[in-house]
Amino acid sequence: MNKTIIRAAGIAASLAAAVAAEAGTSTIDLANDYMTSGFFQSNFVRGDDAGSSRAVNRATSPSIFGVQGETTYFDFDFNPSNFAGPVAEAVFRVEVVANGFFGDPSAGNPADISIHSLTADPLASIDDNVQQSFIDFRESQITTSSIVSTTTVDGLGVFEWDITSLVNEWIANGDANFTYSIGTGALLDPDAGTAIGFVNSSWAGLTDEVVGQIVIVPTPGGAAIGLTAIGITASRRRR
Repeated sequence: MNKTIIRAAGIAASLAAAVAAEAGTSTIDLANDYMTSGFFQSNFVRGDDAGSSRAVNRATSPSIFGVQGETTYFDFDFNPSNFAGPVAEAVFRVEVVANGFFGDPSAGNPADISIHSLTADPLASIDDNVQQSFIDFRESQITTSSIVSTTTVDGLGVFEWDITSLVNEWIANGDANFTYSIGTGALLDPDAGTAIGFVNSSWAGLTDEVVGQIVIVPTPGGAAIGLTAIGITASRRRR
């Protein structure tokens, strides 16, 4: 058999295996996504209302242009009893869109955005009417020690963060140590003026944007991981 044909057949077989494995993945859907901001003068938690006029939730450094920074939180419909054991890979995936307020990320103006584990439920812990409440929550929860994964966002499109370790903590410990929520931040980003916009899942104008989700690859999952890399690498760089 011609070597070219052999090589093509091998690639086709690998892709077929990857597609089959990807079919075995599952998705953990959002319960809520919302943001807090020092630019708000009241209603310090916004974006979680059905049919929201807010298209974008943002993430920035802890302070930006002299005010408290902005944080997006994602809550998930997660049930640890659905898992018999640890997973091979868990990826948080969301679409980065124009943030509508600051300059958008680009190759010349990237931002290192981290996903943070949380020990308390933001919606239950933050008093929507008290600015200091969201500041205290952010300062206690969005820290270098709570970073799970960091991705360099250098444009608009779908980006991913590897949160396998956190999901396996959720499976092993239930909600004893963590809430089934994540926070976002730019603690490791050298440019304190960068802002990232995440599409808001409750936005009334939502069409085919990729809202926040966790994609689970069951063990062994090796081929599915490969397919994820093929599909997403062009639109993001992972640290």
